[in-house]
Amino acid sequence: MVVSSLDAPEIETVTIADSDRLIAAPAAVDAPVSDVDRLQTSISAVTTSTEIPFPTRAQRRAEQPPARSSRPRRASARERLAPAVRPTAATAPSSRPGTSAPANRVRKFATTGVTMVAMAFVALMAVATSLPAEALLSSADVQAAAYNAQLDAMGEPAQTLSMTGGADTISVERDGYESKTIAEVAAASGIRMEATFTNNPNGTVQWPFSVGVHIGDEFGFRDCAGCSSNHGGQDFNPGLGAPIQSIADGVVRYAEDGEGSLGVHMIIDHMIDGELVSSVYAHMIHDSMLFEAGDVITVGQVIGKVGNTGMSTGPHLHFEIRVGGKEGTKVNPLVWLYANTN
Repeated sequence: MVVSSLDAPEIETVTIADSDRLIAAPAAVDAPVSDVDRLQTSISAVTTSTEIPFPTRAQRRAEQPPARSSRPRRASARERLAPAVRPTAATAPSSRPGTSAPANRVRKFATTGVTMVAMAFVALMAVATSLPAEALLSSADVQAAAYNAQLDAMGEPAQTLSMTGGADTISVERDGYESKTIAEVAAASGIRMEATFTNNPNGTVQWPFSVGVHIGDEFGFRDCAGCSSNHGGQDFNPGLGAPIQSIADGVVRYAEDGEGSLGVHMIIDHMIDGELVSSVYAHMIHDSMLFEAGDVITVGQVIGKVGNTGMSTGPHLHFEIRVGGKEGTKVNPLVWLYANTN
């Protein structure tokens, strides 16, 4: 057979020296660092330090991811009122390791204090701009102010009228007004004054003018060109446009703006000492009469202006007194006025 024909193999014995068994280790610089070595190195480095850097609460809150919400959070009332405060060295959280807890509390209190002061300032500004000045006064202050105002009003001089020794002088005293003499008043109204009579502005029966004026043709017979020989009234010559006043309280009986013998004239009925008396004012300016028949007149009230209408030789007032009414008896007006004015 083939197997039996093969010769037994010859095996050579190999001898290995001890030096051949040693394998050279890699250099320490080139050897890879294991995880255990890294851990031991980190621990040894930490243990050699004098303090351990524990993170602060502010750092832990900053490292936490913000909580997600389905809708944005509404700012609180404190956040709306408090002004924006920029982080400063005193309020910003410290990132340095080793910051102590008391320092964090001081900064927290400082931030809270600034916020409270800002809120108080905003509140005071709102109160100061919305409340009136009187709202800050007590009831006693308001009563005292009202009392002082009443005293001031009571202390002001009232309007007064004084006549000085029969002279034609009227003194009017009132806040904001000037006192003027009758002459100044007459000059302002266009009246030419004369010392023929003195009118009392407080009398119940007065003259047809507020001051003394020139007395013209009198009652009765006269002789002048173009004039009636039997003069039924009294003429006054204060000047054209001088205001005419009612001699007493009464009612307008008749008023005519015409060109008859009396021209523009008015008749007023009065009750004087229980007797009906009518006063006549003639030759007034057209459209100057201020009243018509049926109007009530008070003494001293202006009724019209001196003119030159009708049968007139110049601007003047023809004045009559008729005792018994419009169709009554004509009497001497000058004598009647001296006897009845007061």
